[in-house]
Amino acid sequence: MSDRTFVGMQVGGISFIDEGIEETLDIFVEKAGVNAIFISALSWARGNAGRSGSNDFPDHGGQEPDHLQGGAFFPPDPRYYHGTSIKDFTAPDPLYEGFDILGDVIPAARERGMEVFPYYCETSHKNPKPLWQPGFAQVIEVDAWGRRASRPCLYNPDYRNWWFGVVDNWLNEYDLDGIMWGIEREDPLSSMIVSNEVPTCFCVHCRAEGHRRNIDAGRAAEGYRRISDYLTSVRGGYQPPDGKLITFLRHLFEYPEVSQWQKLWWDGHKDLYREISGTVRYFGDHYQVGLGIWQMINTFNPLLRAAHDPAEYKLYGDWLKPVFYNAPGGARFAKFVTNLCQTILGDASPSEWTPILYKILGLDEAAFEDLPPAGFSPQYVADFTRRYVDAVGPEVAVYPGIGLGVETVARDISPADCEAMVEASFDGGAGGVMISRNYSELTLTNLAAVGNALRRLGKI
Repeated sequence: MSDRTFVGMQVGGISFIDEGIEETLDIFVEKAGVNAIFISALSWARGNAGRSGSNDFPDHGGQEPDHLQGGAFFPPDPRYYHGTSIKDFTAPDPLYEGFDILGDVIPAARERGMEVFPYYCETSHKNPKPLWQPGFAQVIEVDAWGRRASRPCLYNPDYRNWWFGVVDNWLNEYDLDGIMWGIEREDPLSSMIVSNEVPTCFCVHCRAEGHRRNIDAGRAAEGYRRISDYLTSVRGGYQPPDGKLITFLRHLFEYPEVSQWQKLWWDGHKDLYREISGTVRYFGDHYQVGLGIWQMINTFNPLLRAAHDPAEYKLYGDWLKPVFYNAPGGARFAKFVTNLCQTILGDASPSEWTPILYKILGLDEAAFEDLPPAGFSPQYVADFTRRYVDAVGPEVAVYPGIGLGVETVARDISPADCEAMVEASFDGGAGGVMISRNYSELTLTNLAAVGNALRRLGKI
């Protein structure tokens, strides 16, 4: 990045369709001084590419659901996909027919001095799924019972080669400054404990990797099944004599292969974005790699926090966008604690666990009962931004993701909230901000508030 203050905006193609390319970019510049756009060029997720998923639409754009199917909002060039069976993934939505989100938007962005990055977020949710996409079901994970699950397997060469082809396609065919990769996957244990999902992956590729590491895949799968059955019984009201946490740990210790499989899974997860980073750098040192870090990873979940040392990112990213959505953070954390207390932390109430988790995680926020309407404070944004700045050092910039419009918030996000987010980011040592989650979800009033704060601070 240049010496100018970074002001990024995440935007999906629907906004350019609804409001016009030139008009949308002018709004970005005039209201908030945006100088970098992050285009959701490939997505099946409404939060990245669609209109607001609620019926409470903001003060601009389309005012009815767009029924997003998703896929590539650019024309994939077949020359780049010889190494994978995934070839036909152009978004079938009629709204996007004849629209190339990169080819059509980049020239107008360049005229306004903007940097341009496509971004992709590997969603943590099992939905949405690219059900219509030929071949995608063949790269899906296999659970501990031998059934196809819902997310792509990170060890499947078809899936990995597809992504290398996408990056190759983007950087060869378009005038880009790099890419941003969103890190938002949940490990098998977390997905069972927090999200009530099945443990994965035990496909032939993961089993081969397990064999290479001398891990007994059968024992690992048996351990995950045993833990899954235990969690199901606890959710159903079972009260183990030794308590819910101790009994969970007993199952974990009985099957050390589960911990080994956790490491195998994490290595595959990290290897993919590391190889994508290397692929981008292969095309030239002038290309930048940005890493978006999910709030569950950078803040909420101790297991995910332990698996992701922020200092490691500086080996693979030129800058980071940690998601520090403070306004919806209260409701999100309350849901997280509630889910834990329905399983392994069920020996005490969410109200009792919340201050303990605050101590563990380095938080100082509202009581559990007050969290949804209160949200997290702006001080959280400042403190956790500083944590990331200190972890990666001056070589890697930190641009906090500030949530101007996010569906899971339990109250309206005000202009004052938005100004406080911006000020807190710079108090924490940020080199800029990333306006999030998606332009189609935020109000123009809140966008203008970001611009007001940036001008008052002398950043634009």
